[in-house]
Amino acid sequence: MKSIRIFALCAMGAVLASCSGNTSDEKRPESITADEVNEISYLTGYSFGQYIKGNDMGALSFAQIEKGIKDAINDVEIDEDSFYEKMNEYMQKRSEAKLEINKAEAEAFFAKNAKEADVITTESGVQYKIVRKGNGVKPGPEDEVEVNYEGKLLDGTVFDSSYERGEAATFALNQVIKGWGEGLQNCEEGGEIILWIPSDLAYGDNGAGPKIGPGAALQFRVELNKVTPAAAAAEEETK
Repeated sequence: MKSIRIFALCAMGAVLASCSGNTSDEKRPESITADEVNEISYLTGYSFGQYIKGNDMGALSFAQIEKGIKDAINDVEIDEDSFYEKMNEYMQKRSEAKLEINKAEAEAFFAKNAKEADVITTESGVQYKIVRKGNGVKPGPEDEVEVNYEGKLLDGTVFDSSYERGEAATFALNQVIKGWGEGLQNCEEGGEIILWIPSDLAYGDNGAGPKIGPGAALQFRVELNKVTPAAAAAEEETK
């Protein structure tokens, strides 16, 4: 990862800066109760926790987080250039370490999975297993499909699911990640397939947000409900 979430870092800095107008001995307005102060204090801490988790910052020191908040409130100045430099360096190291771990785990997984019954490995490295056959109609590389699916990391963590949303998804196979589009061409309409996709045919070394890390391989369970040929789908759009 060449650049770190500067916008998010700026947002954190802005939140810290916004605390600078408050002090621990500030007189509380009579209209605000102690319970309200406690509730907002908790929610503020919760928002920081969400930030740390959402930006995959790892296990940080709560004592130092508390110190940083107090220093911001008390207008202790820090070198802003050094702040961003150190944050970027730290996140870069985390990204590189996770990339190495994810690629090693994926390599071991695909080697083992290739030996499992009914698992087929394509020339590109995509692996798939037919769970249920369909009516014989398979989609082409540009055809539109209606599917229900669940996407997981190799450790079983679900990162996307049409089942959870309660509705099927529709898209053309040339509009999705390469391994997904390739793999689903082996499934028949009305059938079900499991896909295992290497990172270079998914989101690569950069990953995709906090849910899909750098170099992460993906697993999908897909039910192919309907295939619409590309020409027919294009004609429908023009109506």
